[in-house]
Amino acid sequence: MKEQNTLRSSILELLYKGEPEAIILNEIVKQVQDISQGSICSILRVDEEGKHLLLGASPELPDFYNKAVNGLPIGNGMGSCGTAAYTGERVIVEDINTHPFWNDSKSIAKDANSGSCWLEPIKDASGKILGTFAIYRRDSNTPNPKDLELISELSGLTAIVLDRYRIIKQLEESENKYKILADATNEAVFIVDDDKIVEVNPRAEIMTGYSELELSGFSIYNFIEKKYWINSFTEESRNFRHRIQAIGIKKDGSKIDVVVRVKNSTFKGKLICLLSVRDVTNYKNAKTELHKLSQSVIQSPVSVIVTDCEGNIEYVNPKFNELTGYSLKEVIGLTPRILSSGNHPIDLYESLWKAISSGNVWRGEFQNKKKNGELFWEFATISPIKDERGQIVSFIAVKEDITERKRQEQIQKIILNISNAVFSQNTLFEFIQFIREELSSTIDTTNFFVALYDDKTKMFSLPFHDDEHDSFEKFPKGKTISGWVVDHETALLATAEELDELEAKGEVELKGEPSKIWLGMPLKGKEKVIGVLVIQSYEDENAVTEEDKKMLELISHQISISIEQKRTEQELYKALHDATESDRLKSVFLATMSHELRTPLNAVIGFSGLVDNEAGIETAVEYCKMINQSGYTLLNIVEDLFDISLIQSGAVKIKHEDCSLLNLFYEIDAVIHNERNVLKKEHIELIVNIPPDFSDFILNTDPHRFKQVFLNLLKNALKFTDKGSIEYGVINGDMNSVRVLHFFVKDTGIGIPEEVQESIFGLFRQANEKLSREYNGVGIGLSISKSLTELLGGKIWFDSTYGEGSVFYFTHPVK
Repeated sequence: MKEQNTLRSSILELLYKGEPEAIILNEIVKQVQDISQGSICSILRVDEEGKHLLLGASPELPDFYNKAVNGLPIGNGMGSCGTAAYTGERVIVEDINTHPFWNDSKSIAKDANSGSCWLEPIKDASGKILGTFAIYRRDSNTPNPKDLELISELSGLTAIVLDRYRIIKQLEESENKYKILADATNEAVFIVDDDKIVEVNPRAEIMTGYSELELSGFSIYNFIEKKYWINSFTEESRNFRHRIQAIGIKKDGSKIDVVVRVKNSTFKGKLICLLSVRDVTNYKNAKTELHKLSQSVIQSPVSVIVTDCEGNIEYVNPKFNELTGYSLKEVIGLTPRILSSGNHPIDLYESLWKAISSGNVWRGEFQNKKKNGELFWEFATISPIKDERGQIVSFIAVKEDITERKRQEQIQKIILNISNAVFSQNTLFEFIQFIREELSSTIDTTNFFVALYDDKTKMFSLPFHDDEHDSFEKFPKGKTISGWVVDHETALLATAEELDELEAKGEVELKGEPSKIWLGMPLKGKEKVIGVLVIQSYEDENAVTEEDKKMLELISHQISISIEQKRTEQELYKALHDATESDRLKSVFLATMSHELRTPLNAVIGFSGLVDNEAGIETAVEYCKMINQSGYTLLNIVEDLFDISLIQSGAVKIKHEDCSLLNLFYEIDAVIHNERNVLKKEHIELIVNIPPDFSDFILNTDPHRFKQVFLNLLKNALKFTDKGSIEYGVINGDMNSVRVLHFFVKDTGIGIPEEVQESIFGLFRQANEKLSREYNGVGIGLSISKSLTELLGGKIWFDSTYGEGSVFYFTHPVK
C-alpha cells in the first residue's frame, strides 16, 4: 500500500510540473513493473472517434507486439483490450493459449512471451472510457485480491493523467482557433482581466497606434475612458453582455468613434472579458455628409445607394425603400448583393467592381429582386467618391427603375417574333410551340396549351398541348373553364379557391388535375373568339401573376391574328393538297376501274362468244363457269361502289339483331375458303381462333355488315399473301368484364410500306399503287371496312411491317 501511495504522489507531482503525457505514462508503467515483479504493463488509449485503441505506453513489450495492438478495433471479442474498452468491465485472461479472445493472436502473444493478462478499463469521472490498463504475466496466472486492487488503483491514476491532457489539448485547440479568428477579423479584439489588457489581435495595434507589447498590461481605460463603460470589469459584471458607443483615444492623441461589444469568455482557464471594437469614425463622418446629400435627393424619382469603400451600405434614399421594400435600418451594413436576382453571370459583378475600385464610372442594367421576391429592372450608374487625397472612401449608385420600359421592349420583341414566325414555321403545331418558347422568357409555360373552338360542333381541338398531368386532343365546350373564357370573351386568372367558387356557382365544371393557378386568354378573331390560350401551374400559386395576365392581353391580339392566319394557310394548303390528291386519285380510280371492269367484261364477252353448237359440253360448261366468275367479280365491284356511295351519303342503316358469334364465323369461314379456292391459293393456311368461352356468345350486331367487314379484311389478306397463313378470330378477354370485343385478321403477306400507312383507309388506296396491276381491286375495301366498323360502334386499326405481314384489329361494342 505504501508503494502505491508513493507511486501516486510521484505521478501527481509530474503532472503538476507539466511533464509531457508520454513521459508520465511511461513512468507509471515502469514503477508498476518495479512494484509487481515479473509483470509487464501496457497502457492503451481510445482514439478521438472512440473506435480504436492507440498505444500509450508499453516500454517492455516488443515492437512487433506494440505495432499489432496499435489501432486495435474496439468491440466485444476483439482481444482482451478491445473487449474491456467496449464493455467497460475488467477482463481476466488466466491462460492466453486457451481463451477465445486470443484465438487470432496466440502466436503474437507466444512470441512476446505472454501467458496471461489482466485488463482494467480506464474511465474518467463521468464513466467515459479513456483506454485500458493491462498487466501481462509470462505464464498462466490468476490474480489475487492484492493484484486486483493494484490494477484498479493504476486505472484510476492513469485516468487522471489522460483526462488532464485531453482537457489541455481541447483548450489549446480552442485558443488556437480563437486566435486565428481574432487575427482575421476587421475589428480590434482585446482580452481583458479586470481592466488590464491580456491579449490583443493585430487590428488592435493598428486601431490604437500602440504595439502589442505596449498594450500588454495596459489599462483599457487609457484607450476608452471609464465614463463610457456601463459598469466596471468586476467578477460580478463579467456575465453581463452589452454594447457601448464611445470615443477612443489613440497613442498620438487623436480620437476615433468606436462601437464596443462586451461579453464573457474563458482564456487559459480563466474567466475574462472579450472586447470587440469597431472603428465607426468614417461611418459617422460619412453619415453627417450624407445627411446633407440625402436632403437634396430625398424627393428624387431614382434610387440612391451610398456604400463604404468595401461595399457596405451606409445610406439609401426613400425611393429605394419604396421600390425594394427594404427600410434603411434593414440594409445598413449589408451589401447591395441583398438585391441580387441570381440571373446575371458572376463576371458582370466582377467587371463592375474592377471598374469602380479603379476609380472609373460603371453603367449598366440589372435585374434585381425586391424584398417580397418580385423581380425588377434598373439602369445603374455607379461612381467612386474620393477624399481630398484622391483615395476612394465611398461609392454612390444612382439607379432608375426601367421595369416598365423593359417590359414594353420584351412585349414588342415577342409580338415581332410571333408575326415573323408565321412565315418561318411550317405547321400550326410548330408555330404554337414557337409562341410557347417566346412566352417562356417572361412566364412559366411548363403547362401550356392552345384550344381552338368550333362554334358549329361546340368542340375544342388542341393543336398544341403540353401538360404535366392531363392530355387531350379535343373536348366538348360544356361548362369547362375554357368554355367560360369563350362565353365571356375575357381573360380569367384564378386560383384553386376561385375556381372552386365558380364551380359552386354552377358556372363551370372542373375536370382533370386541380390547378393552383389557371390563366386563360381568349384568342379573338375578326368576328368572334376562335380559341383560348391557357397557362397553369399545379404546384405554385404565384407561378402566373396579374402582370403576366396584363402582358398576355397586349400580346394575345397578335397571337390570335397569327394563329388564324397560320390556320387559314394550313387549311388552304390542305385543300390544295386534297384537291391535287383527289385529282390524282380520280385518275388512278378511272385507270383502275377501266382495268377492273374490262377484265371481267372481256371474259364474259369472249367466253360467251365461244359457246356455240360446235363447242363440246365440257368446254361449254368450263366457259360458263368463267363467265359466271367474271360476273360475280363485276357484281362485287359494283356493290363496293354502291356501298361507298351510300356510306358517304349517310344512307346506310344498321339493323341490329342478336346473332350467334360462332354461326357468324361459320359463314365467314365458308366464304373465305371458297374465295381461297377461286384465287387458287389452297396452300395458304386459314386459321380460325375463337376462345372456348365465346362458343355460346350472342352478339347484337348487323350480321350482313359485320361479315362484310371481316370478309373485306380476309379477302385483302388473301390478295396480298402468297405464302404462309392467315389467322383470324377473337382476342381472348375476361367474359365477366368484357364491354368491347376485339377481332383480328393476321397475315404473312407483303405488309404495308410505312410511307402510306397513314392514308391506307382512304378511298382508292392500296398498300402499293404500283402493284395495283398485279393485285386486282379498286382500293375501297379498307375504306368501306373503316366506315362500317364505326357505324357498328367500333374502331379499326392495324400493325404492319413491310415485307413481313400485317395484323388488322377492329372492335365491336357489347350491350
